[in-house]
Amino acid sequence: MLKQGVKYKQQQGFTLVGWIVVLAIFLFFAYLGMILTPAVVGNHTTNRILESLKEESGITQKSKREIWKLIENRMLINQVRSLTKDDFEMVKERDVLTIYLEYDDKIPFMGNIYILIERNKSVELVRN
Repeated sequence: MLKQGVKYKQQQGFTLVGWIVVLAIFLFFAYLGMILTPAVVGNHTTNRILESLKEESGITQKSKREIWKLIENRMLINQVRSLTKDDFEMVKERDVLTIYLEYDDKIPFMGNIYILIERNKSVELVRN
């Protein structure tokens, strides 16, 4: 039986285990952000490179080799090293040149666990 007048102190705040769980969740998402950020930045840079080809004058009259050289130079300047010529496909039709980019980013996560990001991008370049 409880005596009248005796008040039991209620627990307030986190316990040590609670703080460890919160810290573990925070560290997990921080680690995930650190390993995914370069892939996201690389994707943005690659999209910017392809979109910049729209501003190139006379792009549809150039040969595939000349266009690849333009792409390669832009990748060199922007330090994109993960793409090769095999990741690009160029299709010419009259006054429209379509460039397709398709590749997979395989990012090591932990041990033998990887994060796979599939990338697909296409740009239509119209004769200007």
